[in-house]
Amino acid sequence: MMTKPSQQRGISMIGWAVILLVVVVLGTAAFRMVPAYMENNTIGTSIRSLMQDSKTALMSPREVRDALSKRFTINQVNVIKVDDLGISKEGGILKVSTDYEVREPLFYNVSIVMTFKEDFTKDVRQ
Repeated sequence: MMTKPSQQRGISMIGWAVILLVVVVLGTAAFRMVPAYMENNTIGTSIRSLMQDSKTALMSPREVRDALSKRFTINQVNVIKVDDLGISKEGGILKVSTDYEVREPLFYNVSIVMTFKEDFTKDVRQ
């Protein structure tokens, strides 16, 4: 039996409540995740800008670590310390790698876990 268009109704109150609940949960998750992604972007930008510096070719891994520490302090990077970065210089290739995770509480005992892993390389022989 088909219903007439005049008898059809819109979405029910329960339907609206479910939609609102999903929007609130997703909005809260996005609100919690955005700062972590912005800080990861700041970390990547700091490392890339150091890699583009012409003086980097002459730096030892310890000097690279010190230069990154200054950049992290200026940019207020708190999620990772410079000592947690993997910095190596072998065969004229400078490699800086990040590998960390951020946990943000969503509600009660539910958390969002974001994992960030990235490698930056530069051929310093040029």
